[in-house]
This record gives sequence, C-alpha cells and structure tokens, in this order.
Amino acid sequence: MFAVSRTVTGDRLVEFEYLRIVERDGGLLYIAQPNGQPPTEFRLTHLDGKSVTFENPAHDFPKVIAYQARPDGSLEASISGEKGQKKMSWVFERK
Repeated sequence: MFAVSRTVTGDRLVEFEYLRIVERDGGLLYIAQPNGQPPTEFRLTHLDGKSVTFENPAHDFPKVIAYQARPDGSLEASISGEKGQKKMSWVFERK
C-alpha cells in the first residue's frame, strides 16, 4: 500500500511525506519518509476492527503511529512519543 501526504498553505507546498505499508518477515511495517528524508519503519503492534497501531521505540519522534475509526465515521490519526512529548492528532472526514 502506498500513499502520499501533502500540506499546502495558500498556494505553497510546505510539507510532503511518502507512506507505505509492506509485509516483511511475517509482519506488517508502516514506512514513513517525510520531506525526502530516509525512510523510518514502524512495526505493527495492534490491529482490530476499529484501530491499528505501529511502533518504533528506537525512533526519536514519533515512536507510535495510530489510526482509530470514530463512531461518526471519521478517522483519527495520531503520533506520539515518550511521556512528556506532545501527542499530535488529525481527524479525516469523508466528503
């Protein structure tokens, strides 16, 4: 699975990220490559019918990437790190 994320302010691209989910060694990996940096791998640690979590404890930030289906049909994506580091989240709605 392959995705591209873009953040645009006005008419200017300010961030981009390539994302992949691949199967390797009997597990799933979420591979993030923001702004052309080298890829970082996060291993699947939780999967159920409503949420998925990928983790890389050795990475500086984020250490955890999670997606949660919400009751209203939207999807919440979040990234977090060590205690004390700010958790960031985004909500995506179908149009």
